[in-house]
Amino acid sequence: MPKASGKQLSLWEQVGFYSSLGIIVPGAAVGGFALGWWLDRWLHTSPLLSLVLGMVGAAGGVLEILRILTRAEKHDDGNNSSTGPDAS
Repeated sequence: MPKASGKQLSLWEQVGFYSSLGIIVPGAAVGGFALGWWLDRWLHTSPLLSLVLGMVGAAGGVLEILRILTRAEKHDDGNNSSTGPDAS
């Protein structure tokens, strides 16, 4: 999770950060589907490209969420390295 100027984010900032993740997959899927629909109309391949690009968009959205969460976890681990059972 991102930090704000060296201190932990407030509860509502965390809620905003994590709830925004729920928009990524549907947004990417809808964007891919819309691009596929437009290409289908242009190339007369309906509904092949709509379905394929919709699935590619959803997969890309899932990968983006994993990338964001991995980066947030690494950021948190770096700031909390002095806490835990082995800390002296």
